Amino acid sequence: MRFDFRHFTFNSIFRLDDYSAEILLIDNDLDQNQLIRANQLIQHTNENIQNILNLLSDASKNWSISRIGKAERSALILGISELLLNLTPRKVIVSEWTKIVDKHSSSDGAKFVNAILDNISKNNDIDN
Repeated sequence: MRFDFRHFTFNSIFRLDDYSAEILLIDNDLDQNQLIRANQLIQHTNENIQNILNLLSDASKNWSISRIGKAERSALILGISELLLNLTPRKVIVSEWTKIVDKHSSSDGAKFVNAILDNISKNNDIDN
């Protein structure tokens, strides 16, 4: 099974305990286009982490970021970053990050990620 750029960016951020550390793309076998997308997402996330965390905090009013499971938190950070990049239709972004969490966590975690990303995409002037 060949993974896309989201899988490798997810693995790269998941291994971090502190989001102030720079995210680095871990070993991958991505083709050139997928590698470009992975690097765009990681660079955008690194440059905008505080804004992303603020959006996440605002959208998850009853949950502090530290209470969100690591898989869900990792996917939400990258999903929000990808929504802000605005290179892919928002429904695709929400769906893909939900699938990743469903694979790495639980169906409840996937529902949580879906709800938060959908809320952010609809309430923050994201045009796609």
